[in-house]
Amino acid sequence: MSVIEEKKALRTFIRKKERTLDPTYKAESSEAICRHLLALDEYKSAKIVFAFAGTEKEIDTSLFMNETIAAGKTLILPRCAAEHAIDLCVVRSMDDLEAGAYGILEPKKNCALVTAADIDFAVVPCLSFDRKGRRLGQGGGYYDRLLPQLRCPTALICREQLMSPEVPVEEHDMRCTMLITEKGVLTPEA
Repeated sequence: MSVIEEKKALRTFIRKKERTLDPTYKAESSEAICRHLLALDEYKSAKIVFAFAGTEKEIDTSLFMNETIAAGKTLILPRCAAEHAIDLCVVRSMDDLEAGAYGILEPKKNCALVTAADIDFAVVPCLSFDRKGRRLGQGGGYYDRLLPQLRCPTALICREQLMSPEVPVEEHDMRCTMLITEKGVLTPEA
């Protein structure tokens, strides 16, 4: 089986597993993950913070986004662009968001743009990760294009119950500097 086929099979497995998670666990784990992010020194010292608006199948990042805005930091959220790229948009309030590609909340067209070099701290989504920090994304390649451009600490977030023993990787796959679950911060294994 090729790496691409392995990733596809793992995505199918994780998506099925996600659908069986208890809603209370999902809510509690989302809140705990957000609180761990907010407690990080890397986050506290950042002025410009990248995050994402999680879907019902992902981590609910609304607590993190609202706290970031309330702290006077500049919140950057992704907007899907051409060629599976991401526009990095300044969000001043949740009123700046609308349903975009795939029904995901994303910044409106009139939001200001920044570059990846402007970001001081980034929160990255995934379907799953392993203890080595290998990330399994949705398969669209959006974050595969963004991650190499970031020069800041990157926190990969996932529910403990959706972690994988091993995520297959391709040459272009990049690891994040921190792994966060509801149980806390994990240092990627070598």
